[in-house]
Amino acid sequence: MQTVKRKNEKNEIVGVIGTGGYLQYATPFMREQASELRGRVVAIKPVRTKKDAVPRILEHHRKFFALLKLGFEYWSPDVDLVSEPERWAAHETAKRFCDLAGRGDMYETHGTEIANLVLSQLKEERKKRCDTEAYKCPENYRRKVMIDSGFFDLEVQPNGGTIKRPWSIAFENMTQGEFERIYKGCFSTIWNMSLFQVFANEQEVHNAVCQLMEFS
Repeated sequence: MQTVKRKNEKNEIVGVIGTGGYLQYATPFMREQASELRGRVVAIKPVRTKKDAVPRILEHHRKFFALLKLGFEYWSPDVDLVSEPERWAAHETAKRFCDLAGRGDMYETHGTEIANLVLSQLKEERKKRCDTEAYKCPENYRRKVMIDSGFFDLEVQPNGGTIKRPWSIAFENMTQGEFERIYKGCFSTIWNMSLFQVFANEQEVHNAVCQLMEFS
């Protein structure tokens, strides 16, 4: 999927400084992130924005992360450990080998079996180094939702491979229209991923998100 380059991903904690220096976090998740930084030196970077825009910015963060929290509760990640490009390369190699041998018909009878065997061995080797159970966490879920929704930058690696980098959630720089586009895109992804099996319709999801916002 082709996307427009947005910005480098940043792990930001957003909030508003109130009377006496008290920091009002945009979401409970960001409060948890801050608590994990106890004892560390941090720098606070003020964001230039109009004072009357602050409530809107906080509302955007609360609404978006409430949606993510709801979706995360019903997410069962399918960790395959083998990428689509790797599958393509394995089967294309097997197919090309059969063609060069003058037996293109053997791809269906033997080539696919060989390709799948190689991919299976690759998967088993990765299982030894990858904790698939630990993969389920809010940050990985956010990354998946953003990428599946098309909100990512494609970064080319020196070895020719590519990595999808999800956009940073920086609502302070977004217009209402930009926020709605990202929210609707992620809402659709989360609905099709799991919530359609839990809720009768999308309106029920919207109601559940609003309830989570009330308790945040």
